Amino acid sequence: MTTTITETGWTTKEIEISQRVLNKAYQRETETLVAEVRHKVNSMTNMEHLWQVHDILSAKRYDLDGKYDAREPMLIFTFAQLLKEGWISLEELGGLESAKLAKISSLSKI
Repeated sequence: MTTTITETGWTTKEIEISQRVLNKAYQRETETLVAEVRHKVNSMTNMEHLWQVHDILSAKRYDLDGKYDAREPMLIFTFAQLLKEGWISLEELGGLESAKLAKISSLSKI
């Protein structure tokens, strides 16, 4: 079996691992957001609370749209941010080249 390496240095196996980890992290983060919004809506007592929920959702949408960048040149940075924020663990990235894991780990500490 031949391993294909892209121009950016990611193997097809690493891309598959990356996609799986990104999907899992996105699911975790969005489930957490839904629970937070549900809690806020359930405790809502006035219009000001409604606008606060709106503001939270607007900011989070902007954040999520930029955070989950799956372009190969950006994956190291994407994973470092997700690791720093606690949405993924280094173990979940098992199967990536050790140099990539070291970069992700180092960047997550900045």
